[in-house]
Amino acid sequence: FSCSTQNQNNKEEVRPLQVEGYRAESEPYAVTIRSTGELLAWEEVEIKTPVAGNVLNIHFKEGQSVNRGALLVEIDSRTWRAQVTGLKAQLESATSELQRREQLLEIEGASQEIYEQSKARVSDLQAQIEELNVRIDLANVRAPFGGKLGMRNFSLGAYLNQGEMITRLVQSDKIRIHFNVPSRYALLPRIDMMVKVVPSASQDTVEARIYAIEPGINPSSRSLNIRARLNNEGELLIPGDFAQVIFQIDRDESALLIPADAIIPELNTQIVYLLQNGIAKRQEVETGTRTRSRVHILNGLQPGDTLIVTGLMEVREGSPAQITQLIQGGEQ
Repeated sequence: FSCSTQNQNNKEEVRPLQVEGYRAESEPYAVTIRSTGELLAWEEVEIKTPVAGNVLNIHFKEGQSVNRGALLVEIDSRTWRAQVTGLKAQLESATSELQRREQLLEIEGASQEIYEQSKARVSDLQAQIEELNVRIDLANVRAPFGGKLGMRNFSLGAYLNQGEMITRLVQSDKIRIHFNVPSRYALLPRIDMMVKVVPSASQDTVEARIYAIEPGINPSSRSLNIRARLNNEGELLIPGDFAQVIFQIDRDESALLIPADAIIPELNTQIVYLLQNGIAKRQEVETGTRTRSRVHILNGLQPGDTLIVTGLMEVREGSPAQITQLIQGGEQ
């Protein structure tokens, strides 16, 4: 009786686990990348005070659109202009003196040293005038490119230190989108390839064209940085917004796609359980892109492999299992 009970317990222990399975079969598949990108202004700059001084005039309104070269702010430069006037008078006198001594030098009526001193005096005055003219020119702060201005936090007559913020200028009639793709697909994106962009603010799909690809893989993210441009004439897209980037980069005529439910994530890897001769076998796989419910397998499986899809919490390496139903690919 004791032996009979033990044999019965052994039979219960080896009873196969009832599971649903999926048979991997090759099929055509368009490899589509989905990435989260950031919308960037085509050009953007913080306009800062190039020289310190009091604000003499403000020539812009907050949020105004301006053309390249438009005068934005005038810093008081009257002191520098007065200095230029005085230096020009000194320069005129020094130039006459230099010409006189040059004539004397020709008849040996003056020494070479005195002539060189006069020449140096003229050069010094010219340099001072040029420096002041640069300051006067910098006092007229202009837009470096066309775009839309931001806010200002100062008023007429305020004293601005050198490097103090005046406003922001953003060119957004064109938009750049910055995104990346996994390193395994780094050789597939190409210049002038079109991608679809779905901004989170509007959910309207627009097209962008790739114009720049980073020459190397980012070592921290193991991905390739890419930038594309798109028109934004109506300014419906806002710089700083996030968007989903979708583009087809390849087509695999014999791809293996399996249900996402069949994959078990583990530390630094992903695994599936194959069913071979009624026994579960642990198998590491390399995954690629995915559809709504299936995952593209790059390595680790062969056509005809049968995977366990249900009961994965109970399956162990070497445990017996029995397929009760094969799930069809179309159902996934």
